[in-house]
Amino acid sequence: MKISFKVIFTLLIIVTTLSGEATFTFDITRFFWSDQITEVEVHYAIPYNLLSYRNEEGKLEAPFKVDVKFENLDTGESLHDTVKLVSVIPSYKEAEERNLLALEQFKVYFKPSRYRITMNVVDINTGKKITRSELFYIDSLKENLTLSDIELATSIEMDTTTGKFTKNGLKVIPNPSGIYGKGRDKLYFYVEVYNLKDNSIPYEMNYIVLDEEGNIVYNIGPKKNNKRDNITIDIDVGALNLVAFKSGFYTLKIKVRDGDISATGERNFQVQKDVVSKREKLAFFTKEEENYYDKIEYIASNKEISLYKTLSDSGKLEFLKRFWIKRDTNPATPENEGLIEFINRLKYVEDKFSTVFKQGYYTDRGRIHIKYGQPDVVETYQFEIDYKPYEIWEYYSYGGYRFVFSDLGGDGEFWLVYSSTPRESSLPNWKKYVPYDTGGM
Repeated sequence: MKISFKVIFTLLIIVTTLSGEATFTFDITRFFWSDQITEVEVHYAIPYNLLSYRNEEGKLEAPFKVDVKFENLDTGESLHDTVKLVSVIPSYKEAEERNLLALEQFKVYFKPSRYRITMNVVDINTGKKITRSELFYIDSLKENLTLSDIELATSIEMDTTTGKFTKNGLKVIPNPSGIYGKGRDKLYFYVEVYNLKDNSIPYEMNYIVLDEEGNIVYNIGPKKNNKRDNITIDIDVGALNLVAFKSGFYTLKIKVRDGDISATGERNFQVQKDVVSKREKLAFFTKEEENYYDKIEYIASNKEISLYKTLSDSGKLEFLKRFWIKRDTNPATPENEGLIEFINRLKYVEDKFSTVFKQGYYTDRGRIHIKYGQPDVVETYQFEIDYKPYEIWEYYSYGGYRFVFSDLGGDGEFWLVYSSTPRESSLPNWKKYVPYDTGGM
């Protein structure tokens, strides 16, 4: 099966990218086409310095191709196509000064299912290839009020032509990286609203920005939008001024309310400023630290994990730098003591809790040790009548946390059966595996 691309051979538009973005990025924005068909817009950007240019009749040109494959993870079907394009820059000096990139988009249409998109960018002059992959889901159009994905953009203006970035009378220049900052102080957004009530009562839109800690840093609305006669679909666009925003990760939350019904959509974005703190300038990872710094699933918040998964490779790296800077227990030294302690915990659990069946990192004792560190007290019971071997861990520094582990399978792996804190779950029948008073009851 083939994907039908609107652009096959073309010279790419060259626009200014954002400071700090230096890798191939793409994003997916879903718009409902009908109750069972969704229009998927794929926007992608390629910084000039990822390609090799040659002087062709006084112009610097870099031919490249983009291989795109969509896989339906439920049916096994796949779509594949290749687009050949050329990037043109005025000069290396201007390209570097303006951080130029090539920007493109295409559309495909899918039925509800689970999909994977894989994109390969191949530099034709050198054969160098960059691969990115992402999972996404297509749902049926709901019968009640709902929003499309929020498309982030660097500009939106009226346009009645049929250009590739034009839709519904608007020219929307996408920002696949989701990065804003110096030179891009305005975040533009485009969103579609579906299943409005068929009446003349205006509906309301609210716009909220949350920082990475979940605090509200921007809140405006409600804005009242009039409905068009007999049309239950509408478009909403806007722009946020980010001049006062500090460097960091944020979430744009858009709420729509039509009478007593409401719906919410979210989109993450990043602000990068040229001016960074002294500590941020010193932020780097040694070769050893690079092997461990992204194993944050046990110590990061759910919001941090959710945000991290949506970022590009360069965005993930910036996120990890800031993540570990916040956890440096002694910023006055060049070392990051928080990361060093974390690595020591990882090494310890691999050495102490690994079994022939599982690495220590994936065991319950390994997870608890990584999150909370070395217990203040460890009691081990190997030969209790009627019970498998078990251990009791006490943490005085956490207000008396107690964890009880049992070798349920008799293979040396101790499973968490009891926890005194709701932050970790206990087995409902934990008293079956250890004495009743073990839990400190």
